[in-house]
Amino acid sequence: MKQPVHVRTIRVAAVESGPGELEVTGTLLDERPRGEVRREGDDGARVIHDMTVTLRVRYPDFVITEARVGMAAYPYTICPEALPPLDRLVGLSVGRGFNRAVQERFGRERGCAHLTALILAMAPVVKQGAGAAFRGERDAPTSPDDLWFINTCHAWRGNGPLHSLLKRGDSLAELSSKRRPPRG
Repeated sequence: MKQPVHVRTIRVAAVESGPGELEVTGTLLDERPRGEVRREGDDGARVIHDMTVTLRVRYPDFVITEARVGMAAYPYTICPEALPPLDRLVGLSVGRGFNRAVQERFGRERGCAHLTALILAMAPVVKQGAGAAFRGERDAPTSPDDLWFINTCHAWRGNGPLHSLLKRGDSLAELSSKRRPPRG
């Protein structure tokens, strides 16, 4: 097997940080396994980007109340200039329109493409983490406001089999997959 020339790893974890509050931390790591010098001034580093974003999010409105961002590794000295504008995440709701709002504030020349990709990857984990923390994974949503996942994928399409079971108040067990054991 050939050695990859570039590897990106994104990891996102959500923890309950207080009553009705989640802290969601995402990391983005870009590596060059071969560590080749590509241009003058390049030290051949294997880690190109090592970035972390931590969002504190209020439930049930999914409003970001705090944003912390860090860059442990980056390719250019000017890259950290993209950090201060990320304070503008505070006050946004990780709900409908979030992706657009993030792109408008930080997309392209207005921010860092890598941090923007990380923040966009974190949004679904905010919702999934809130469901697990505040509603319980086995409990069906009781409020129409908690049906954020309808039409987010094929399985949860509007009026599809899962949505229909949920609307009738029936168990989702008949369509539940056998979960794979965690990786060791």
